[in-house]
Amino acid sequence: MPKLLLLILLSTTIFASSEAILKLDTQGHTGMIRDVLVSKDKSEIISASDDKTIRVWDAVTGKEKRKILGNIGGGSEGKIFAIALSANNSYLAVGGYLNNNGDYEYGNIRIYNYKTGKIVRLLKSHTSTVVDLSFSSDDKYLISSSVDKTVKIWQTSDWTPQESINVHTDSVYAVKMIKRERGYDIYSSGYDKKIALHRYENKTLTYISSNSANDKVQNIASNGVDIAVNGFGKEILIFDRNLNFKKAIKSETVPIGLAYSPDGKSLVAGTSGYPFNVNVYETATYTEISSFKRHTNSTLAVDFIDNNTLVSACSYDGIYVWDKRSTEVITEIAGVGESVWSVGIRGDTVAWGTIGRDIHNETTWEVSKSINLKDFTISDKVINQDFSKIKTRNGAWSLEHKRGGDYNYRDAVLEIKKDGVVQASVVKSSRNGLEHMYYGWYKDFIISSGASGFIKIYNKEGHEVASLVGHTGVIWHMALEGDRLVSGSDDQTLILWDLSSLDARSENLIIHPTLSLFISKENEFVAWTNSGYFTSSVGGDKYVGYYINQGADKEAIYVGSDKYFDTLYRPDILKYAWETGSEKKAIAFANRTKKVQKVDVVTSLPPIVYLKSDTNIKTSQDTTTISFSVESKEKVEEIIITLNGKSLNTRALKRKAETNIQTIVVDLEDGENIVSLKARNQFAMSDEVLVNIKKIGKPKDIYKPTLYLLSIGVSRYENPEYNLGVADKDALSMTKMFQSQKGKIYKDVISKTLINEKASSGNILDALDWIDKEVTSKDVAIIFIAGHGVNDEKGNYYFLSTDANLENLRRSAVKWSEIQDTIQNLPSKVILLADTCHSGDITGSRRDITSAVKSIINSGSGSIIMTATTGSGYSYEQKDWGHGAFTLSFLDGLEKAKADYDKDGTITIKEIDLYVTSRVKELTKGKQKPTTIIPNSVPDFAIGVR
Repeated sequence: MPKLLLLILLSTTIFASSEAILKLDTQGHTGMIRDVLVSKDKSEIISASDDKTIRVWDAVTGKEKRKILGNIGGGSEGKIFAIALSANNSYLAVGGYLNNNGDYEYGNIRIYNYKTGKIVRLLKSHTSTVVDLSFSSDDKYLISSSVDKTVKIWQTSDWTPQESINVHTDSVYAVKMIKRERGYDIYSSGYDKKIALHRYENKTLTYISSNSANDKVQNIASNGVDIAVNGFGKEILIFDRNLNFKKAIKSETVPIGLAYSPDGKSLVAGTSGYPFNVNVYETATYTEISSFKRHTNSTLAVDFIDNNTLVSACSYDGIYVWDKRSTEVITEIAGVGESVWSVGIRGDTVAWGTIGRDIHNETTWEVSKSINLKDFTISDKVINQDFSKIKTRNGAWSLEHKRGGDYNYRDAVLEIKKDGVVQASVVKSSRNGLEHMYYGWYKDFIISSGASGFIKIYNKEGHEVASLVGHTGVIWHMALEGDRLVSGSDDQTLILWDLSSLDARSENLIIHPTLSLFISKENEFVAWTNSGYFTSSVGGDKYVGYYINQGADKEAIYVGSDKYFDTLYRPDILKYAWETGSEKKAIAFANRTKKVQKVDVVTSLPPIVYLKSDTNIKTSQDTTTISFSVESKEKVEEIIITLNGKSLNTRALKRKAETNIQTIVVDLEDGENIVSLKARNQFAMSDEVLVNIKKIGKPKDIYKPTLYLLSIGVSRYENPEYNLGVADKDALSMTKMFQSQKGKIYKDVISKTLINEKASSGNILDALDWIDKEVTSKDVAIIFIAGHGVNDEKGNYYFLSTDANLENLRRSAVKWSEIQDTIQNLPSKVILLADTCHSGDITGSRRDITSAVKSIINSGSGSIIMTATTGSGYSYEQKDWGHGAFTLSFLDGLEKAKADYDKDGTITIKEIDLYVTSRVKELTKGKQKPTTIIPNSVPDFAIGVR
């Protein structure tokens, strides 16, 4: 197995080998968005970020369509500063801090096939970071500008360098190439404030003219007639095509980022300073016509989708598509995470806040959410703000920041004082975090955070003694209790550190996280150790994946971590890591009850399913044939195919040996059909491939399926200490309600109900056998269970039957795997309704259905799962309700048709999900949060009618 190396990344790093990095994917960027552009057919928005990823979004829906990835490394290696798309949409040029397999020059340019994401060429000539790129309108040339003070001209027919412009005396941050009647005009500018014009004609480069700006120039834009430039001053300068000065547009903000509309009649400017307004000007007089005010921080990337629609991108609040005149938002594109601005710690509880604030003013400090690290329960409300913080005084010693450093930032210098007299100073630079963002004392050491993931520890003499390596963005805040430090960053993570290894002899010490946390806006979470073991909420692991480098001249691969659920999902290791402060000790403890495995992701990749058929099919036929192939280094152990959530018999697969192409004939239902294909080898599951099929034409007579219902509820146990209030009533009412649908949406409803003394472990197993034998592919199966659920010491989940004994679960209760196996084997649509986390002290912290639910998801079945709650959350019931909150909401939604939002007389699975989620939250005042899993392979369908 390759040696594990921790890398400092500008997107959140979990762990790395020499080629694989497990990192967050929050469905949005986690770093500054440096560039944004629109495809020439206006259908796609492309964004590039400090987080080292390029994302392609649907311009209408805002949904991510794909990622474009490349080789990344430690520190800034892999940051993307510039992108350019050829006029024919064929090639995407990418520049940034991109080197060649570990060399010390970072001026490479990647040329991607835009549609496939494959790297077709690596251009090498610049000796430092490439910061701007531009294709000529006829796609014959690409030009690039760099911190190395040069501009390069590349011929796209063979990607060879043609000429180099060397007139600048500082970094060249902006370049534009415009085809004229004769040859091409090249405009360049940068930090030397010079704006230069060269003409490239018949492969001859000629200097034409130049002008100057009042400040460093960051951007150039042109509509073919005018040349607009801006930089660090509060103005936009307008020149004619020969660089004769025409006008200065004064701005309240610092305008960074420029783009003209396709018709050249409008100009948009981004912003790098408060107020964060994106302004639009008409170009006849260059007067402002609108100001977009939704962004809350620097917005460096702007473009037009069409003459009336714009796109602007900010790292903190995402990407907006908006109307030029009204500034009304049309589409908002944002990830699920938020920057962490404040943190606190108290015992096992860590708290955080996501509201931007003055980081050097503690009166603005406030946390709004908290998580208990014993059981990973999250609270939306923090009543008591009395959390431990980090102190800036240590007896006679104190700390104070002042202006200075490379960029004269207000907090670049930290003074270490004794009795008010400066004893030492620590000056930050671009090599160690730029600023002292937050700082304080730990014993006789000073901890200081900065940008780009830097947390440094110094002694009283100002000498660096340790680095805390794990964050990738700006660390806004830290808090300390004993030896435990918590830090929060704009990389959207919280990190917990154990500082007990520090002593007076420490020198060049590297401290890795005890555990790291990402928590979404909706409280989905994932937590991980330095070696990559993780725990998560039901849907949290979709925000984690492996980034696999393949070299500087090849695109990288991304694999979701949920594919390795069986080996790396280890809640027990995370629990022990927090308790002991050591991952090594945690692994040793966990190994006593369940063997800890290591996986070399690079050599243990999941299979890849390649679809040979169309992804979208319309047909009037009753069947269609799906063709695909599977690529895997290891033997493919299983192929899983579902139709609208129903398992298909893969024994019907036919294979062409010479091509390895397999086919399956699928019987179609009227209307919408979704076929899902997955494959599994001994290590992992493939990504899901979906085929959308619409059967058109006159529908046949409506077929009504038979519903098979197994309803189980236990309120009275042989051990009365376990007793509940209304679980039995819940089961009876569910049966009654679904029976009322007989002859309506279902041809027949066949049910088996087990409550209280009838719900013994033996009877429940018999009932699972019954539904397994009776259900056919044309039916619908629903399993409802209400009662206690509990985990054993190995994490296995059990449903407590009426005869259950907590001291002897294996012999007396129903192991979850029995329920899971039944669900996986059913050939029909399957809905599992589980209410097994009832409040009370009987099961205590051993109550967590999350792993049980995730095991069904990981199996690849198309089952729909609705749980009353997950994690260690409680499921509440009250006598005056007559039911548990979950069941009452379900009954009201379906039986009383309160979930019929569109008033069409039919209640669909997505409507009941929406109603139950909101109603339970209302009933329990936010204490209980149901979880629903509806696979992408299952279209919305009716489960009841009025």
